[in-house]
Amino acid sequence: MTTTADVMVRRLIGHGVTTVFGLPGEENLAFVDALERADVELVVTRHEQHAAFMAATHGRLTGSPGVCLATLGPGATNLFTGLAHAELGGMPLIAITGQKPRVDNDEGSFQVLDIPASARPLIRWASSVDDPRNASAVVDEAWQRALESRPGAVLVELPEDVAGATVDAHRRPLPRRSSARVDAASLAQASASINAAQHVVILASEGAQLHDVPVQLTAFSERTGIGVLATQVGKGAFPENHRHSLRALGIHRPDYAHLGIAPADLVITVGYQPVEHPPLAWNPDETKSIIHIAASPAAIERGYQPIEQLVGDVASTLSALADSITARSTTQLTRTTQVIDRLLEAESQGPDFPPSPLAIVRSIRRELAPSDIVALDNGAFKIWFARHYPAAAPHTILLDNTLATMGAGLATAMEAARLAEDNRVVAVCGDGGFLMNVQDLDTATRLGLDLTVVVLRDDAYGFIAWHQDEQDRPRTGVALTNPDLGALAAAFGIAAHVVTPEAPFEAQFRAALAEPGVSLVDCPIDYGINERLSTDLHGIAERELANHPEKGSAQ
Repeated sequence: MTTTADVMVRRLIGHGVTTVFGLPGEENLAFVDALERADVELVVTRHEQHAAFMAATHGRLTGSPGVCLATLGPGATNLFTGLAHAELGGMPLIAITGQKPRVDNDEGSFQVLDIPASARPLIRWASSVDDPRNASAVVDEAWQRALESRPGAVLVELPEDVAGATVDAHRRPLPRRSSARVDAASLAQASASINAAQHVVILASEGAQLHDVPVQLTAFSERTGIGVLATQVGKGAFPENHRHSLRALGIHRPDYAHLGIAPADLVITVGYQPVEHPPLAWNPDETKSIIHIAASPAAIERGYQPIEQLVGDVASTLSALADSITARSTTQLTRTTQVIDRLLEAESQGPDFPPSPLAIVRSIRRELAPSDIVALDNGAFKIWFARHYPAAAPHTILLDNTLATMGAGLATAMEAARLAEDNRVVAVCGDGGFLMNVQDLDTATRLGLDLTVVVLRDDAYGFIAWHQDEQDRPRTGVALTNPDLGALAAAFGIAAHVVTPEAPFEAQFRAALAEPGVSLVDCPIDYGINERLSTDLHGIAERELANHPEKGSAQ
């Protein structure tokens, strides 16, 4: 006999869990004790939201659900933004929350909320362990639900008296999981549509990042001569230094990368769901035929109504499909990639000080190796990274274009650094997002992470200020008063590097990278070049590309 909490922890270990992120509370102490007895690492954060962000990133990078822990009431509700972040982003996550005892509750309704009911509109599944005998089964179902179809977030509530109750410790076999394979008839129909199309392009997204999909995606493009464009969350799934790369979509409006997809009559999406980049941003007239290749069925909405859905193991689907595709001339593809690269390289980065977001992107790219990792918070700078930061390997640039929540960047970088072996990790945050979760710099130093945090400071909610300027609105409600970030870093025991006219960004960033442990770069930023994010694609296409590429070209 053992406790329900022990049974649940052992079941999580059986599924491969070695780390849980969260905060202890009165109602989850039995679970905390069970983690200690089982030698599972508990990463204690300074806020539950940060724990959920770290768990989501664990799921994103490993493909195995990250687990986060909170107590009842406010502890549980503090997780909710991170759970929504994981659900929309396709990141497998299991949240375990405490609750008052079901019987002998002397505190009545104090702090009591119906957490499973509150969470269900945000995530795919939530349940409470009402019977200790069901504990193992609940963990198995939570694990399956977090991974099924497109991954996402689930929640398990564990009442205090159930957690400490004794239960039969009988070990049951773990459930088996298998990957579905696409049937031959569907593959044949899809290949016929591809071979009949005149201008084909691949759109790679988050579902193309894991396991052996990137390898098969590269092989598919090389075998067929079809170019690959990425969404923001798909950057790196296909190496952007590859001759077939059409780079990545940035802003939700015409951008240089749209030159590769604008003339397409058929788009093969790989691991894509509409939440990751609005379909009407790349299929504005809804005339493109779409073939959906993913582990989960398509979420149908305006602009995204696939003619074929190949749902199953993505890597094996790409491998099987490539054998029946007639290879295409890459003449027009080469011309398009050259035009996109030339336009991006020719874009002026603006004043020397304060540096522009483009100058920041270029400096960071020069200093980092292809396998190093950049994790972005949310702000206007994210669009410049999506547009100008070439990623050569999967998950080497981590950004969120689904919930797109401020405050997630530091947590994302921290978990990437915790999992990294030899790769350097850089967090890039705006001053608005950085101050939302700044307290967890303590967690980063306590974990002994090697991490460089770049804070881009414009003393405003700059992305909103830019939109106000675009719409000829007054700048209202966006001005910020920041603390001395260097002094703030010092208070956490972190080395700070402040960018000034005499100490330019690249030198300060290089010095921060060279330091062990956590370091911070405080950099003022000038967003004056944001007006260039609106691109005259029609004019560029008329000027740079042929109006009617020859039939059979890849673009």
